[in-house]
Amino acid sequence: MTEWTLTDTERPWTTNSERRWHYHKRAQVVRDARTRWAWRALAAGIPRLDRVVIEAQPLAKDRRWKPDVAACYPSVKAAIDGLVDARVLPDDNDRHVIGLTFLPVEIGKQNGLRLTIMEIL
Repeated sequence: MTEWTLTDTERPWTTNSERRWHYHKRAQVVRDARTRWAWRALAAGIPRLDRVVIEAQPLAKDRRWKPDVAACYPSVKAAIDGLVDARVLPDDNDRHVIGLTFLPVEIGKQNGLRLTIMEIL
């Protein structure tokens, strides 16, 4: 099984914060995230994949910002959409993304979001 790890240093937004935003702000944040993730995938040289399992893990500098395990779902959805935009995945439906796992927050040196993309043969 081949895998790739991509890390974005923008702090992922949560479901609760997204609910408070005006729809114009949400659209812009999602658009920016999709673009960042598409460029990261292209820079990493990830080839076109048919079936994958994805692990998503939020990163935090300290314990003051530690979201619930799946609270970063909107950020992860935008990241996966970025993989589709980069043509790494044909679509983000269940034929191509056969598993999505949320790992607990990793406390470390930076805020961000890490995706590990594992090809299923």
